[in-house]
Amino acid sequence: MPLIAMVSAKGSPGVSTAALACTLTWPAPTLLAECDPAGGDLLSGYLSKYELPSDRGILPLAGSAVRGTADMDLAGQLIDLDSPRQQRMVLPGISDPAQAASLNPGWARLGEFFSTLPPTVIVDGGRLAAPFPPIPLLASADLVLLVLRPKSIRTISPAIPAINRLRRELPDEDRLGLVLVGDGITTREVVHNLQVPVLMRLAWDTSTAAALCGEGKGRMRGPLMRSAIAGYRSVHTALASRRGAMNSLARRDTDSIPVIR
Repeated sequence: MPLIAMVSAKGSPGVSTAALACTLTWPAPTLLAECDPAGGDLLSGYLSKYELPSDRGILPLAGSAVRGTADMDLAGQLIDLDSPRQQRMVLPGISDPAQAASLNPGWARLGEFFSTLPPTVIVDGGRLAAPFPPIPLLASADLVLLVLRPKSIRTISPAIPAINRLRRELPDEDRLGLVLVGDGITTREVVHNLQVPVLMRLAWDTSTAAALCGEGKGRMRGPLMRSAIAGYRSVHTALASRRGAMNSLARRDTDSIPVIR
């Protein structure tokens, strides 16, 4: 199943909220991996009302990935959001940004491991400007989605250096896409300025966003969640298109190999 990473340039455009909204609404088994080097928000936010162990999550799994035992250790690091169905799982992030350096050696192995898992894996990669961003993990992603608020040219301008960095450091730029949060500049104008397709547009829904941060009840069927469901269709259409293009390229490469008789 696909590995989809969400990241941001700078500011607070709502990467964690977007990733959680998709995890809770997408009609497929989904695993949310908090890979933000600045620290995870779920245990202190959405899951704060539960008494959950704080010693499980991405940090011990990164060590397992380096040792080659991640497949055996994964289950013990997860939290089931709709227990016991195991359809919406969470891998909590680090609790202290100082731990990010310890994650750095494991990013590539984690990306390789996530790409082999049966559920859709959504990675919350946080801000690219943070120390030790998970760039090696992003290289394994089927899609890398940059989340931004398109209120004005000023709010989308930080995306330009972030996109340039991703183009330099990822194997190909066909995996890049945008997630727009809220209204403002039209989709056409954003694409014209950034030269990256918009794959999802999420509603600006403060009450539901607050609920996903552990503050208040919100509306779990509100505009944010409905737009996340709509995003599932557009994202998976993009994934299918990309797979088709890759398969076509692979066939052309195979056909071009001379046959030795």
